[in-house]
Amino acid sequence: MSASKTIAIIGATGKMGSAIAKSLSVSSNRILLFGKDSLKLTSLRHEIKAINPKADIEIIGCPTDACWEADIIIPAVQFSAEREVAEKIKSVATGKIVISITNPVNSTHDGLLTGPATSAAEELQKLLPHSKVVKAFNTSFAGDFTHPV
Repeated sequence: MSASKTIAIIGATGKMGSAIAKSLSVSSNRILLFGKDSLKLTSLRHEIKAINPKADIEIIGCPTDACWEADIIIPAVQFSAEREVAEKIKSVATGKIVISITNPVNSTHDGLLTGPATSAAEELQKLLPHSKVVKAFNTSFAGDFTHPV
């Protein structure tokens, strides 16, 4: 049996962030939630506690604090916001696993914001050179977490 981890979800009130948080809440992991909307965060925490009253879930007021405590970091934000998040967490993300879930699509969803020779995860790795960036969940929709097969 593996040891529990502390997982920070930055952007926890978005569709993917909240879906991942709810999905992870049934595990023995500690989940730290950060988002800009405190009312949505409180609502999400209540929803998670309704799913699993024993869930170890906490709202954190700052992405840096959340990531400082975390073993695994999930920036659940749009590609255009990853640079800002990376700057805020860079000093505390050294040696940590960072899961890139974003797709680098433009606002009309008909083109990419990255060149053909790179990916969103590779771009995030450049911003967090001392972290271990992995790509996951970018081909899953939020509903896939709510109603898994």
